[in-house]
Amino acid sequence: MKKILAVEDSKVAQAQVLDILRGEYEVTLQEDGALAKSVALEIGPDLILLDVNLPGMNGYDICRQLKGDVATREIPVIFLTSCDTSGEKVKGFEAGADDYIVKPFYPEELVARVSLHLASRREKQMAVEFERLKLLREMAVAISHEFNNPLTAILWHLHLATKELGEGNEKARTHLTDLKGELDKIRRIVARLAEASRDAKTEYVMGEAMIDVNSI
Repeated sequence: MKKILAVEDSKVAQAQVLDILRGEYEVTLQEDGALAKSVALEIGPDLILLDVNLPGMNGYDICRQLKGDVATREIPVIFLTSCDTSGEKVKGFEAGADDYIVKPFYPEELVARVSLHLASRREKQMAVEFERLKLLREMAVAISHEFNNPLTAILWHLHLATKELGEGNEKARTHLTDLKGELDKIRRIVARLAEASRDAKTEYVMGEAMIDVNSI
């Protein structure tokens, strides 16, 4: 269940948020603005609903703190406030807010905005993960290519050395055979890396595919 932190000192607004979102989301309430960031760091919410006028610290300063910390900057912040002037909205967005909902609000509006920003965050996270795994795949293919050339040369020299031993010298022949066996294991691992983009895919959004590193 997705977690939502609602930083709100109004008991009426708290009751509204809980009534609308509880059941679908795990909602945590916080009244003191000065504690908002520490609570966010503690519970790791997926989204934050933030009032502007709060005891301890105002919402704009809280938002700046959240967006200035690498641990919380990617968490969507939606202001919930009765301030309906364009100037206040601009201040909110300048502070880093992702959205702005004016009180009183319709339940459907709150649900829609929350759902939209949670979905948007998930898409961003998946896009970053896809790029990371895409890079990993490219590295795997490049590494396998770099390994193949020296492996081929080593196996060829082993073959020549084995032929030149001729009859006898069974102890040396055994060592060469064991060495070839270990090199064959390395070659199979390299082959798995080269084929990672084909045989280690898992489904991604919109028809894309990702590498499942656990199956490499």
